[in-house]
Amino acid sequence: MDYATTMFPKPPQLFPGKGVTDDPASETYWKAANGIRLSGMRSSKTKLTDAQLWQVSELLAHANEIPESVKQALIPDSPTSGSASPLPSASAKKLVK
Repeated sequence: MDYATTMFPKPPQLFPGKGVTDDPASETYWKAANGIRLSGMRSSKTKLTDAQLWQVSELLAHANEIPESVKQALIPDSPTSGSASPLPSASAKKLVK
């Protein structure tokens, strides 16, 4: 099941179209750190370090500028497996460093 279709408000697409690239990185940081109430997006400040939150924020702020090869590396290795991993694959981690 695609849980994104059941959420309200609808979650933004992060890579297709403009995504959230029109938001300042500081706004994306706050949303990632604190979550968005009633949207299904939980707070990540207890799961990610401050540096990791800024890395995610900067990645999303410039998502429209990254090459297609990097976008493909950020796709989970086996999207059809029973549980989707929120973490990027090992190859994607190398690209983010």
